[in-house]
Order: sequence, then C-alpha cells, then structure tokens
Amino acid sequence: MNSQTIPPEHWISFLDEFSRDHLGWLATIEVLDAVAGPQNVADDLPLEGISLDVKGTRPSSIDISVGDWSHHHVNHVVDMPMHIRQADDVGRVDLQFEPGVGPVTLLHLRSRAIGRQEGENVRVVNEARLSN
Repeated sequence: MNSQTIPPEHWISFLDEFSRDHLGWLATIEVLDAVAGPQNVADDLPLEGISLDVKGTRPSSIDISVGDWSHHHVNHVVDMPMHIRQADDVGRVDLQFEPGVGPVTLLHLRSRAIGRQEGENVRVVNEARLSN
C-alpha cells in the first residue's frame, strides 16, 4: 500500500483531480471521535466530489459529498483542515482529513468493479459451500 501526505499548496488541484478520477466510487465516511469512538457517517455511497473552501490565506473547510440525489445524500464538512493524507492499493483508496480541532475524518473508497468482483467471489464461495 502506498501512502503520502499532500502538501497544502497542492490541496485544490489534488482534490479536483481526485474527485474526477474517483467519481462514483463507493465511499464510506468515518469520523474518529475520541469520546464516542469511530462513527460511520455514510456507508457505500457513490462519491460525488470533494471541494476545498479557502478564505484568506488558509483553507477553512473541506466538503465531502457522497450519495445519489434520488435516494440518499450526505455532505460532510471538515473544518480548518491541517493535514490530508492518502493511502492507496489496487481498487481502494483512503483519505485522512485531520482538522485543527475535532475528530479526524477518514474517507474509504473502493471501485465499483472491485466491489462487484468481491461480491461475485463471495456468492461463488457460498454457492460452493451450499452444494457440498
């Protein structure tokens, strides 16, 4: 698995390109709350995009948008981001958004093709077990 920290001066171009390249990938948004523990905000919804709102000289927020407007839609905001980290593997990508104050947000993405293949493999394995 490859990982990297994205320099703040590249955040806008990185998030624009990342959003284009991963549009429609299945996204899970997880918030790592120190008190309540990990909380999923969204599960397996298609990525619509990630945008950076800049006011003055410092990024003020990151907006993660997932879902399908006709069914379920979630906007998650990370206020005052300090760090963005990326880890990727074949068909999977994780982004970590660390704010100045508050819980870290993890965005887990997987390609729809990987999701279908895994689902088909599980079905084949389960069918084989049932037939024996």
